[in-house]
Amino acid sequence: MYITEYLDNTYFDSAVVMNGKFTFKLPKASEEDFLPKVIVPAVGNEPSVAMVFTQDSEVKYIRDSNKDIFDIYGSPYNDLFRIEGFKIDSISHVLGHLDNLCLKDSTLTQEQKDSITLKMNELIKEDSILNIQSIERNIDNLVGAYLLYINRHSLNKETFQKLFERLPKKFASSKHFDDVRK
Repeated sequence: MYITEYLDNTYFDSAVVMNGKFTFKLPKASEEDFLPKVIVPAVGNEPSVAMVFTQDSEVKYIRDSNKDIFDIYGSPYNDLFRIEGFKIDSISHVLGHLDNLCLKDSTLTQEQKDSITLKMNELIKEDSILNIQSIERNIDNLVGAYLLYINRHSLNKETFQKLFERLPKKFASSKHFDDVRK
């Protein structure tokens, strides 16, 4: 397993699988560099979706490929990010299933498709509200900065600007917000 920069192939560290466990030891990241790092497999086709905040300099990552589960722990930021993502990830999962159902099930009537579309619209609205609430709860920390970053183009400009103004300067001045800074 390797750990890389977000959206990059630059490797920072690697770890060997020992009884399904991996430990990465990294130089402590600054809070200004709030984007998480990404864990990727060294071999095989199975992508890892694990993103980790490395501000605490040690990351523990456990994967059980038989059960297709993984866990990242040992850092308050990683734990907080995981907790904030539970409900939002669940909604995204349901939206994906409903979308596939509408696209692939040719037996659905127009009335059923309309009903599914209405439910999807409700879930999209709930997802948007939950995203904003997560950002607001964490606006003063690295998790909030990252959540605002990944949602910067999906929030309306007024909501984004209000949240961005509350973001601590160490995050707001980051190069990652160059594309949205006034």
